[in-house]
Amino acid sequence: MIAIHVDKVRSIQSNFFNEIEEQREIAITKLKKLNKKTTNLKDKTYLEEVILLFDSNPDILLWDSIKINNEKDKFRSLPTYPKTSKTGKVTLCKTEIKDKILTALGYRNLRSSFYPMYFKEIGIKSCVYCNSQLTISAKRSSVTNDYSAKFDVDHYHSKSEYPFLSICLFNLYPACSSCNRIKSDNVVEFELYTNNRIKAIKSDYKFKLTAYSKAKYLITKDPKDIGFTFDEPTPSNITTKTINDVFHIEGIYQTQTDLIEELIIKSQIYNKSYLKTLKYNFDKLSIQPELFKRTLVGNYTGDKDLHKRPMSKLVSDIAKDLGLI
Repeated sequence: MIAIHVDKVRSIQSNFFNEIEEQREIAITKLKKLNKKTTNLKDKTYLEEVILLFDSNPDILLWDSIKINNEKDKFRSLPTYPKTSKTGKVTLCKTEIKDKILTALGYRNLRSSFYPMYFKEIGIKSCVYCNSQLTISAKRSSVTNDYSAKFDVDHYHSKSEYPFLSICLFNLYPACSSCNRIKSDNVVEFELYTNNRIKAIKSDYKFKLTAYSKAKYLITKDPKDIGFTFDEPTPSNITTKTINDVFHIEGIYQTQTDLIEELIIKSQIYNKSYLKTLKYNFDKLSIQPELFKRTLVGNYTGDKDLHKRPMSKLVSDIAKDLGLI
């Protein structure tokens, strides 16, 4: 729910330069092998354009969001074939070349080998869309029956439409498995990577208690009386959707009112005098103010740290609303 400055990402990418270049070289080798086996003319033409794209652009995996936007629509559409249903309805279906390109580029393998290291260095652990879950999911091997961690990544520009962008790093948005599935081919008005320093410091999204929620809860002690709103920017055009439209943020967080309940209780216990005493004791331990706030509310409290832990946005916003931090 907050952007990351491109300069920070570039710095991390420079640390992985050799690995990223190796990914491109392996992709080219596998694409060329696939080309030798491909006989369908339309598939072969599309595939050869993808090979040329990777061959002539050494920095393709490092294209930023602006470059990706400029280049993606210059590319020809995926090859299709007509399919007739039992009722006689004809639909156009993508040929198998899409899936073969995805396999050649190795996105699935990178989920468990490279992306966990890469995004750990960037500092993303929670879903960039909902911030309610981790971006790691467990997957069981059909061979060994063991479980391993897989990094869930959404392709901002869908890999089903743009398979050649499937391993372009600025097209990858770490997401929980639920949001990744729901997102599908929807176009969401959210920019994870930005050149705007303000957007990387302050989130454009906010949770806020509804009027009289705190007072009503303190009378009834019923969590059902706790209400909140989720505010976000209005989409810039009619083809894009808000985060709440796609991921049902308010619905997800309606199940987490116990977190808000705990913060309301803390706001009653930790009055100004008590907070002053706590801060004094923490100062004697030479603990940084941000760590004091995190200890107090049980989560990260700065917008720039939202990606580090699930539920940090809700906890941070409500804690500020209650005057806790």
